[in-house]
Amino acid sequence: MSRPDPFKAGATLSTKNSLSVTAANCLAAHVKDSPMNHARTLIAALAATASLSLAGPPIWSSDFEGSLPAEVSPGVATTTGVRGYAGLGHDGNRFDGSFLRSPTGNRVTITLTDLPAHDSVSLDFLFAAIDSLDGTGSYPEGDFLNVTIDGVTIFRESFANAAPTQFQSYVSASGVELARRLDLGFSGPGSWYTDSAYDMSLEPRFHGISHTAPTLTVSFIMEGPGIQSLDDESWAIDNLSISLEGGTPCPADFNQDGGIDGSDVAAFFLAWEASHSEADVNQDGGIDGSDVSAFFEYWESGC
Repeated sequence: MSRPDPFKAGATLSTKNSLSVTAANCLAAHVKDSPMNHARTLIAALAATASLSLAGPPIWSSDFEGSLPAEVSPGVATTTGVRGYAGLGHDGNRFDGSFLRSPTGNRVTITLTDLPAHDSVSLDFLFAAIDSLDGTGSYPEGDFLNVTIDGVTIFRESFANAAPTQFQSYVSASGVELARRLDLGFSGPGSWYTDSAYDMSLEPRFHGISHTAPTLTVSFIMEGPGIQSLDDESWAIDNLSISLEGGTPCPADFNQDGGIDGSDVAAFFLAWEASHSEADVNQDGGIDGSDVSAFFEYWESGC
């Protein structure tokens, strides 16, 4: 089946700054000459711009280097060098530089607004249990990491570093525990207390949490009857990211990989050339130049 020129009947494309100069030149040629000859050139050029991601998970992230993002309300928490935690983690997700360190009893809150449609939310972060956290048991006791979403607790477990006899309620999922009761540079009174590290991106309880509201408030606090000052015990987070899942699919994320980039343009044109039903972006029952125009409007706006 031959494919009509996608720019007949007044269909147009704008080329905003989200397109590279090379891609824009290809678009101009695509309009002027035979569409499918230049569509393949366009596919190659825009696929090469895949790093120009306009949207997709995570919707928010921070490695806590430099100034704190505006969405973070740290209380008295501050960014601090990671010391002996440096390098702990897995490929692409390791402690490095600085993290956000807090005394027990202090709440750290992240607030996001104007979220796109979604069905669930996921949190990924590295967690540092620092110094003489006392776990659960007889006094001294009561250091619980409490994580809430919109005021609802999704995780509350105790962490114990002070003595091997103390009970820690948190039992790590596979791969989560990175270090346990090691000297990572934050020794407390007497220098016999140690530190622990966890990759909570591998903790299932932080993934797929039901959520549909357009705003999101995530809070972290180490609470309980055993809270003490920063020089005695503390905690920290690093590489925190927040992702959304589900909701109405974004037409610009044509290959549904969670990002909007040149690979979606390539996927769209392959489907469009083959007259696949998913290329009917404007849902008018036909696959023609108006679908190309509609697709690029979504693509340039990032849905």
